[in-house]
Amino acid sequence: MICSQQNDLSTSEMNSSYTQNPNIAERCIDDTVFLVDPDTDIVFYLDSLGAGIWHMLQKPVSLRDATTIVQQAFPDMQAENISRDVARLINELSKRNLVLKDA
Repeated sequence: MICSQQNDLSTSEMNSSYTQNPNIAERCIDDTVFLVDPDTDIVFYLDSLGAGIWHMLQKPVSLRDATTIVQQAFPDMQAENISRDVARLINELSKRNLVLKDA
């Protein structure tokens, strides 16, 4: 389970890299992204921030780097909230096999 704060995540979890699963279909409508798993036909909705993280994952990105990039984009937001939200999103995408954890 992903913990609520970046400090609660192990160093190995923060350094783990993730990338988009190439088998997932993507549909964009305005700032919204819909991901479709062709094996299950399940649709996953991403808001504009989630879509930004999804696009970031076109190449392998560590959880630490993804969090840092989002924190730089939103300097007025609390770092703990950003860390929690980025970790939750990537964890959810990983559980649904929409992104792959690099070995």
